[in-house]
Amino acid sequence: MSISPAEVRHVRIKRAIFGLRKSEVERTLDRIADAYAETWAQRASMEERNHELAIELSRHQEAEAMLRKTLVTAERSADVLRADARRDAERIIREAEQRARELVGESHHERERIRHEIIRLEEREREFRARFKAMIQATASIVEDYEGDRAPARPQVASAS
Repeated sequence: MSISPAEVRHVRIKRAIFGLRKSEVERTLDRIADAYAETWAQRASMEERNHELAIELSRHQEAEAMLRKTLVTAERSADVLRADARRDAERIIREAEQRARELVGESHHERERIRHEIIRLEEREREFRARFKAMIQATASIVEDYEGDRAPARPQVASAS
């Protein structure tokens, strides 16, 4: 049972012969006291709820602040990691390019060494063939001379013509 301030202002207490009716004044005062007690309890309940909400809001604000700090820290860490990774990748690429240049240089050097070796071997082969040919010719000449010295002279047969 609640009574509003407007109702309290418009309450008309009946008059008795010598003033107001005591029973009606007491009933009206009881109604006002009940309404005031109810309002007082509601206010106390709302103050308690307001306090609880303020504590919860504060807790959420602290959590939000912590999350923001964590997010900023994570973003900075990610930026640092990305920058480090980029530098490492660039370093690895530079080293790989340098190693590739070295390998290409070494392979060119090795190709030239092999080419010179082939030329040298071809020259040695020509020299060997020339000496071998000369030796074979000399041996053939010696054999011819030897066979010419050993062969008896054959009589020439007249041909009957």
